Amino acid sequence: MAKKLTERQKYILSVILEANDGVDTHDLVRRLEVSRRTIQRDMSAIQSYVALFHLVVRMDSKGISVEGDPSDIRRMVEQIGKIPPKLPLAPKVREARVALDLLMEQGPSKLGYFGKQLHVTSASLSQSLDDIADWLNAHGLSLIRRRGYGVEVQGNEEARREAIAELVYEQVSLSDLMTLFRQNTHGATDHPFVLWFSKWFDVQQIAQVRDVLREELAASNPPLDEAAFYGFMLHVLLTISRINSGASLPPPENATVDASQDVQTCLRIIRRFVQGNGDVSGEAQYLAKHLRGAKVLMTEENRMLPLNLTSMDLAYRMVRYLAKALDMPLAGDRGLVVGMAQHLEPAIHRMMTGLHIRNPLLEEIKRRYETLFHAMRAASHSVLGPYGLEVPDAEVGYLTMHLGASYERLRAQRVFRVRIVCPNGISSAELLASRFRKEFPQVKIVGLGSLHDSADVQCDLVVSTVPIHQQGVPVVTVSPFLTDEEVAQIESVLEELEADSSPMKSGVLEPALAESKAPWYEAASQMSERVQIRRVSAKSIREVIEKIVDDIWSTGDTNDKTALMDAILQREQLGSIVLPGKRLSVLHARTHALSQYQVAIYRLAEPFTVLGVAKREEPVDTVLVLLALSNESVTNIRLFGMLSSALVMDDDLVDILRNAPISVVQQRIRQVMYQTEE
Repeated sequence: MAKKLTERQKYILSVILEANDGVDTHDLVRRLEVSRRTIQRDMSAIQSYVALFHLVVRMDSKGISVEGDPSDIRRMVEQIGKIPPKLPLAPKVREARVALDLLMEQGPSKLGYFGKQLHVTSASLSQSLDDIADWLNAHGLSLIRRRGYGVEVQGNEEARREAIAELVYEQVSLSDLMTLFRQNTHGATDHPFVLWFSKWFDVQQIAQVRDVLREELAASNPPLDEAAFYGFMLHVLLTISRINSGASLPPPENATVDASQDVQTCLRIIRRFVQGNGDVSGEAQYLAKHLRGAKVLMTEENRMLPLNLTSMDLAYRMVRYLAKALDMPLAGDRGLVVGMAQHLEPAIHRMMTGLHIRNPLLEEIKRRYETLFHAMRAASHSVLGPYGLEVPDAEVGYLTMHLGASYERLRAQRVFRVRIVCPNGISSAELLASRFRKEFPQVKIVGLGSLHDSADVQCDLVVSTVPIHQQGVPVVTVSPFLTDEEVAQIESVLEELEADSSPMKSGVLEPALAESKAPWYEAASQMSERVQIRRVSAKSIREVIEKIVDDIWSTGDTNDKTALMDAILQREQLGSIVLPGKRLSVLHARTHALSQYQVAIYRLAEPFTVLGVAKREEPVDTVLVLLALSNESVTNIRLFGMLSSALVMDDDLVDILRNAPISVVQQRIRQVMYQTEE
């Protein structure tokens, strides 16, 4: 046979023949990690080849298939010979495999080994190593290459593990990673990295780690969702493998021992797989960092406010930046502020601790919301940069999704006004208007009649049955029956108007309060009347908490000082809530140790500092105290949430809480609760 297929073309042909319903071109691009143009060139060669056997390649909506007499298909398969059972590795995948093996190895490796394993020449490997060296340098690691010695990665052990995890996340989707870790055999998926996993992680070991984590994390509070569980499992597997190969993390340099529950949990996990009595405290703290990163929610028992106000304040500042940069009315979209804040809360922890997050939608986000993505990147740099936080594109992408949703909500509110001109009579005009309303129900008709009947009517588009000229407004000439071609033309003009116009300058309407207004106002009035202001001398947040507990005890609103103290401290251990640059901290908790909710403002005689964003010290001279019962009413909890939101979105409220007399404070809090809708 004169024509021959390459190994990749043979593989593509085998995939097509095995598929019952055809193969999508996009699926081939994803599997082989090559461009669509490369697939098209290969398909051209395959078409020519199968034609020699009186077969044809069909490409339709179902995908690509080979059609012809079954006997001719069998004859072609026999002529092709051995078809590669596995997907040939693309160059980028090959580089990742080499880099991962080098990172996992202790000591040098020979180039010949990689050449034999991956079926590539030394010249190709040498080029790959140049690229790998650049990537490793960017991650604080070095690639050592010496003739007669081999190739070796050197550098910080923690940086090495983070690099391994990053490469795995780049090459293996979360769904594939979960499949690999769920199954009891490596043959459960045809992913090209199955061989790498089977080399470094025994199937039995994976099953054991999975079972141990389910047992140890069963009582985790908050519980890990499935994605977080398997992400943490990867780090546990890497830790065990590295320890067993002799590459352990050293104990912490400072004398302070982290005895948190997360560290203790990680110590137990490590001890179940690592023999001996060596010091693994450094390993436990490293794993605890990743365990905390997986816990992105606080428990409802400890959580009263809708989310961390520090994150909400940062989100609001970013939204104000975006509103100005994009000329869009975003500051009134509380859903956008809350959504961004919910993402920022765990994202800031990830950025501070060097944890990586994958965003499989990043390229699609950049393509679909290019302008919004660049604006969000600038906002992130402007607001978070001063705290030493470098926001990676993956995080920017997720934040952009919230911004994109807000943009779509605003755009949905944009109602285009259309004037219909029909000089041929009212019956023709009504016929056209009826057809127009049917085809474009989202458009408002603001004028209907002759050319001069409504010439002064403001509109965005003119639809006319006769050619006319309207200054500054697009005109589409149609027939009274509005043909399909004319509908398509109007749709095109409306799409251009949407693309060119900024969303209407109006805020996003919040949902109405579920309760009737009278009970709501009554609850808000009662809460504002209970607000108290106290001046205290304290040198730390703990001293403030002690004074708060003493004050509540003296009023008779608690009969268990210890339980109340523990509840406030337990919530505070999750992280202080401080509004950056506003000198205000918020203490909140829910507890069974109260008989009545508490709203109080503690003004300090002298300011002290607390750790805020990125562990930066923030001066505080005022502490707002919001304490609720474990079974507090829904109305009161919503009122607390509204007050906390106003701290972020009301520029004057913080100053009033810090400086104004009690009557002004109570009046303003009452106004906030009357006017702000959650």
